[in-house]
Amino acid sequence: MTQPARRPNRHHIPVHQIETTQAGNGLADVVPITGRVPAHLADVLRGKKQMSPEEAARADALMARDEQAAFADAAARREAGRARLWARRCPRKYQAAAYAQFHPQQDPTGTHLATRTKTANAVTTWLDSPHQGLLLKGPSRHGKSYVAYAIGHAARARGLYVSAWSIPVLNKALRGDLGEKEAAAAWAEAFDSDLFLVDDLGQENTTGWTKEQLYVIAEYRLTAGDDDGEGGTRPYPRRMVTTTNFGYSELASMYDDPLIERLLEDTVVAVIEGQKLSAFATDPF
Repeated sequence: MTQPARRPNRHHIPVHQIETTQAGNGLADVVPITGRVPAHLADVLRGKKQMSPEEAARADALMARDEQAAFADAAARREAGRARLWARRCPRKYQAAAYAQFHPQQDPTGTHLATRTKTANAVTTWLDSPHQGLLLKGPSRHGKSYVAYAIGHAARARGLYVSAWSIPVLNKALRGDLGEKEAAAAWAEAFDSDLFLVDDLGQENTTGWTKEQLYVIAEYRLTAGDDDGEGGTRPYPRRMVTTTNFGYSELASMYDDPLIERLLEDTVVAVIEGQKLSAFATDPF
């Protein structure tokens, strides 16, 4: 029987001739990079000796520097993504909303319902308060949504992760009517954002399903408000701003008492009323 031909022995390849590769987007993009290993590290790579304390410290410093650069890059990309998200979620007419443009009625005295304590300038001081919720209540066209988005801009200026939805659109997104991608985004923002703005509560078609989803969001945000999900504490607790045209009794009749009590558990209520501020405050035609 003919013996199979033996493969020729491979000659020893010196360490300094070893090639490394840098992977691109695919295997076809692999490019060989030749480089000579420093002579004083050759025996370390061969396993013949250990790295000196000085070399080990230098390697650790280089690794730490690379990790810091990677973290900085990831943080910059995350911030850019959040800026794009806020620009997308903020309606065009509120892109320039700011505290400096408020009418006096848009920064009223508010009441923390659980303790019955009152706070002057409840809107402009809320981000610095310890309370997780702010409910802006009042008639249509009096500036509630403008106030909510001005708070969103102030929070973004502090580097916070902010998202905003009108409640009818949020319900459609959560249900998947706007597509899987938008549904995933809605749930992620509802759970993870530092500040979650919910506009026009009570304007949606209220069903048992919508009540359940809103309860889940309120329960999660208020119960796990400062939990970072990894056993630590978030630097800024989850907060929520809600606008509505309805009072407590009306909201309770639509959503039932347990949900409304959960929404108001650590919430300051500010009533915005007085002069109509909308361009449609009077009959335009």
